[in-house]
Amino acid sequence: MRKEFSTWDKKSLKTIVGKTRDFNELAKDCVAFANFKGGHLHIGIEDEDELPPSSQKRTIDIAEGTVKRLNELTINVGISQQIVTAENGGEYLDLTIHQSRTSVASTTNGKYFMRDNDKSRTLLPDELIRLVGDKPSYCWETKVTLPVKWEDADSFKLQRFERDIRNSDRVSQVVKEKSIRELLEYYLMIDDQDYLTNLGILWVGKRQHRARLLYSPVIQYIKYDDTGEKVFKKTWDDYEQSPQELLESIWLDIPEWRESNEVSEGLWRVNIPAFDEKVVRP
Repeated sequence: MRKEFSTWDKKSLKTIVGKTRDFNELAKDCVAFANFKGGHLHIGIEDEDELPPSSQKRTIDIAEGTVKRLNELTINVGISQQIVTAENGGEYLDLTIHQSRTSVASTTNGKYFMRDNDKSRTLLPDELIRLVGDKPSYCWETKVTLPVKWEDADSFKLQRFERDIRNSDRVSQVVKEKSIRELLEYYLMIDDQDYLTNLGILWVGKRQHRARLLYSPVIQYIKYDDTGEKVFKKTWDDYEQSPQELLESIWLDIPEWRESNEVSEGLWRVNIPAFDEKVVRP
């Protein structure tokens, strides 16, 4: 039987479904892998088995929900998922946990773990200090993680980016005279082989490209009443929009931003906005 080790572990499907599900324990393993060398979690295989049950199907239905929940419980952990069909026809969920190269991964409640052989153990204070010191300087935005040429970008977003640059009064004429490829290169959205950087994918890439990035922005707006009860929630988590479009949606789609207070000013009454647009759209 294949034994679990420092970069691979298997979990029962009961870990993520039913009354026995334990996402906190799963988040602990994800943090431990991220702080080590990365690794894989195969969910849907019992400890004593080599393969998932042959009748185990439709694990795709729970895959995205699992990754979303783990992202909510961890910090600086990159997770991607795929459904794998074993040789007996059964399916299991393969979670790839990527190594956190530039920052220390943790759970959202402030706990740090490291992989030690086939176990995930809590980091001691001196180990945490060494781990922080070992992290190199790294600029994620300028790196290429997906092989996407700039010609394969979203044509609408590409046209808007070019139009905004050429019409901006904050961009010099020298920059405005550049070709679209030169503009992308100037703003670090492509590398020297014309592949979109992570910044380029966020700004002008297609939805399916943004969805595959480890750190695609997901935004939630939650409103509470005077008693602390949640009364409204809106989430932008479909990867459809660029960062610029997300900011515009946040401003336009939330009616509370347009709330104002009417005050007297001599013979006139004026409305003072409760929120300055510059606070939401810097």
